[in-house]
Amino acid sequence: MIGDSLTSAMIKKALDGTWQRQKAISGNIANHETPGYKAVKVNFEQTLKQEFKRLQAAPLSRQELSRGITSIQNSGIRLSQDHSGSERADGNNVNIEAENIEMAKTQIQYQFLTRTMTDFYARLRYAISEGRR
Repeated sequence: MIGDSLTSAMIKKALDGTWQRQKAISGNIANHETPGYKAVKVNFEQTLKQEFKRLQAAPLSRQELSRGITSIQNSGIRLSQDHSGSERADGNNVNIEAENIEMAKTQIQYQFLTRTMTDFYARLRYAISEGRR
């Protein structure tokens, strides 16, 4: 299909990961006063880096490229609880200031990724139309 590439698969997976991170951070912020609540963290970057390095190692045939795209699409987005110590007596370990900073950072990343995806498809549209509008 037009637009299926390693680049678009990576951007889509990164968008999924940042979306999941935003949801986790929102949950952490909503539960910052819940006794015993442990913050949730999202990790997907390392998995994407590993997949990218594996696929970048050698030239890919069309079939290998298709498998690579599928492996990126199926790569995991890991959610984990942060069991680090708590400064609070009730056992909650959510640091509201750190969560707000992480949320702002994640929102900027998401905006960047949506802009990158929009630009990617704009270039495809330009190439398909041979530069005509």
